[in-house]
Amino acid sequence: MSEMCRKNILILEADRDVSELFARAIETRRDCKCYLAEGEEEAADLMQEISFDLALLDLGIAIDGDFRLLKKIRRRFPKLTIIIAAYLHQKETLNKALALGAHGHIFKPIKLELFRKKIEEFFLICPAAVLSGCNRKVDTPVT
Repeated sequence: MSEMCRKNILILEADRDVSELFARAIETRRDCKCYLAEGEEEAADLMQEISFDLALLDLGIAIDGDFRLLKKIRRRFPKLTIIIAAYLHQKETLNKALALGAHGHIFKPIKLELFRKKIEEFFLICPAAVLSGCNRKVDTPVT
């Protein structure tokens, strides 16, 4: 695929090992380029320079300051697909993130094949689903 077709993905995760695992899992299966950020400021700098197709945000970072970052991203980049990475015990907070405009979620710790499948699903269904609201309340983990 050409550079024009390549998908740019922002991975905002405080744990560099986890973000690198996400990037390797994504880049081995798709024509994607992942950009890693460990904090809000680094993510903001990247978002000024690069047009992203998808953002994978760690819930812990997204909720800082009453979801300040998530709200800012939704306001400035309304067409950007956002997936929240969370732990199962964070379901209540995750539901609030979904209500504020995140399009979906993955649960940590991840299983690579399930993670890759979930990313594929977002590339296939979320561009259309964003308009109809594919962000659903989380009752049970996706398996």
